[in-house]
Amino acid sequence: MKSRMGINFMRDIALVMCTLLPVFATAATLPNEPHVVVAARGEVEALPDIARLQLQISETRASAVDAKNTVDERTARVLAAVREQGVQDTDIRASQIRIYPDYEWQDGKRLLRGQRVERSVDLTLNDLSRYGAVLDGLVRAGITELGNVSFDLSNRDALMAEALQAAMADANAKAAVLAAGFGRRVAGVYHIDEATAGPIRQERMLMMDAKMSAAPMLLGKETVSASLNVVFLLK
Repeated sequence: MKSRMGINFMRDIALVMCTLLPVFATAATLPNEPHVVVAARGEVEALPDIARLQLQISETRASAVDAKNTVDERTARVLAAVREQGVQDTDIRASQIRIYPDYEWQDGKRLLRGQRVERSVDLTLNDLSRYGAVLDGLVRAGITELGNVSFDLSNRDALMAEALQAAMADANAKAAVLAAGFGRRVAGVYHIDEATAGPIRQERMLMMDAKMSAAPMLLGKETVSASLNVVFLLK
């Protein structure tokens, strides 16, 4: 009984210490002079202007040589199709070929269908106005699967800088209001923390069958956000 009470007591002490750790960490950045701590946030919205496509070209034949020849022919057609739409070689990445036995199950028995050859191709499309034409060309070229399509912002760093500026303006405004409410004025900044709650990047993922025709895209705006915790000195 005493042993169990001792374990519970130590567990409770550990829990209290873990709870207080953030308080101690915050107190270490606080001044002895009058101050105010504000949490601020800034956001900037923009439409995505980049698409990244992951393609797969595969074939199963009786021999690996025949399957590879088919995959090579389709890959060449895919590359020709995307180059025709203005995609530069620097925005194309073709993986190494994978070859492995392709099995199927029939009546509880594993049967060899043949040798399967696969190759992945990743594309970056910098002109979204060509998205539909690119997709149609890929389907005609014989891609087997269109996997993830992610949309992104080419000027994300510049937008992040704008979001930080908005967060700083928000922090200054909040500090001024709080200080005035207590008959004080802001004397300066003592400490700044840029919040790191998680990745800011947001992507919209689109899963499509390679046999589907290109549908009109309806892209919503992406939000780039920045958060700050600022300690202001008061006078």
